[in-house]
Amino acid sequence: MATIFKFANYTFDVHSGLVYDGQPVHLPPKEKGLLNALLVARGQIIRKEDLMVKVWGTSETSDESISRTVYRLRIAMHSSGGMEVVETVYNSGFRVTVPIREVTMNESSSLNALTQSTRPNAIAALISAREFLARQSIEDIEAAAHAVRVAINLDPSYSAAWATLAEIRIFQAIRSLRPPREAGWLAKEAAQNALLIDPQSASALAILGWVRALIDQDCERGLDDLDRAIAIDPDYWVANILRGWVLQAAGRNEEAVHMMRRAQELNSVSHAVNSTLALYLLLAGKKDEALEVGLDLAKRFPTVDNSQGIASMVCSVNGLHDEAVAFGWKAMELAPAVPLMHTPLAYALAFGGRHDEARNVLVGIHNSTLPEPTAALAPVYLALGNRDRAVALLRDACERGVPQFAWTRDDPRLAELHGDLTVERLWSRIWPRHLVGA
Repeated sequence: MATIFKFANYTFDVHSGLVYDGQPVHLPPKEKGLLNALLVARGQIIRKEDLMVKVWGTSETSDESISRTVYRLRIAMHSSGGMEVVETVYNSGFRVTVPIREVTMNESSSLNALTQSTRPNAIAALISAREFLARQSIEDIEAAAHAVRVAINLDPSYSAAWATLAEIRIFQAIRSLRPPREAGWLAKEAAQNALLIDPQSASALAILGWVRALIDQDCERGLDDLDRAIAIDPDYWVANILRGWVLQAAGRNEEAVHMMRRAQELNSVSHAVNSTLALYLLLAGKKDEALEVGLDLAKRFPTVDNSQGIASMVCSVNGLHDEAVAFGWKAMELAPAVPLMHTPLAYALAFGGRHDEARNVLVGIHNSTLPEPTAALAPVYLALGNRDRAVALLRDACERGVPQFAWTRDDPRLAELHGDLTVERLWSRIWPRHLVGA
């Protein structure tokens, strides 16, 4: 079973190599072998003579060769943005100066944490919760919340159950099923309970960071939590999605797209990963590529409402009005009780000049008892020619912490609002100047 070392926001194993902040750090074979030997020593000094044997397989390597290898290792780590961790001990050798955590491959997996309970019935309840959550309907999400509470009651020390409860709460915020600040508060409470049990819970840290950035609008602190989550488990695809969302909120669109591609490598069959990739390509100004991904998305996931909704959006921006309306209708049919999923159709109709039909869709959205998806409604009203209403909806989304507000600055459907002082002030609340494009 492979051993993974975690230290100073790095993750290293001898097969996969070195990762910092979710990004691979290229190390040639000698540098990789040297780092492995130093980490195995767990902070103890390794003499040059021992390094010769462990890394070069001979006792005849020159001091100069060892020094050059140490130098190149330091340069590679420094270039990644990480801290200095390799110390030269004069007349003795070398050592790593930061704490090192050693785990097995299985222990490092956030997904493996789902089975870490002493109560088999608690594990069964949590698996059922995740099955319900995948179905996405309002009733299934409530059933998921009930099942995960059963798991927690059976095993209050079940960290993964608390983290799943936090995930359910942010899902409710994203789909506008609960007021976002209420859902965010509940998500943070559950995530913090998970972290009290397991401080290395990447899933709980990722959710905590997402809420801080997207709902509390503390982008810098949220990104720090997400960076820590990725450092703990670089292969946890959900953390990659959530970090991508926050990078997009910080105006770092290319990095957000990169995170989605990384998440796609980790879970190519996830509709959430593929739909978010299409959206972020659109927000990054790559509308042709977004259309290609979006059309493939709708074909691959014909029964997923969000996949159809994203396909509708990218078709609208690319001027494919009939296709946009068709995908919009499909999204609404798949989620008749979720107003958020009606907004792509409303926009497609409004943008295509079918204003009366768009207003009919809006009546159903506004008559719902669920929180209004105001960030998603703003482009609809702008397409209808009601600029004041669009601005008021953006203000509401900002003040209520609607997570999709983070997308509105780069949404091409709202491009004409750039330069509007009121809107620019709203956008500046979630995109601090020192973070935008950093």
